[in-house]
Amino acid sequence: MKHFLIALSVLMLNGCALYDAYMMTGFDTNEYRIITEIRTDASEYKGQCTDASQSRINAEAITRKTTLFENYSQEIPRNNNGINASKNLNEIARGLRDRYSAGTAVSPAFCKLKFESIETSAKTIQHVVGSRPR
Repeated sequence: MKHFLIALSVLMLNGCALYDAYMMTGFDTNEYRIITEIRTDASEYKGQCTDASQSRINAEAITRKTTLFENYSQEIPRNNNGINASKNLNEIARGLRDRYSAGTAVSPAFCKLKFESIETSAKTIQHVVGSRPR
């Protein structure tokens, strides 16, 4: 009986350790870093919207970064909300990039609104990702 209790205790401790390890995968430092970079870039880029050529470059750069975020988020287990959020964020960025790619004039106000939208969404996602169990 004594050996049975010891074996049971060891199994329970291992089970708790496995559960903790499973739950620890919720927070991902790379995911958090990428979304922080997106937020920071959008904050900086919105102030550069008066320069059309620089804004075109910035729109392409932020789209590459949101695509990276979307691709990275897709492979994180139990991350359906993160996947959806990353897709929506990437759609906003692609909308701005496509507007510049179409060759039509993009107003500084439209540019600024898009970058503010990206920044606000990234801030919300950053809060969610940062609140995951560590």
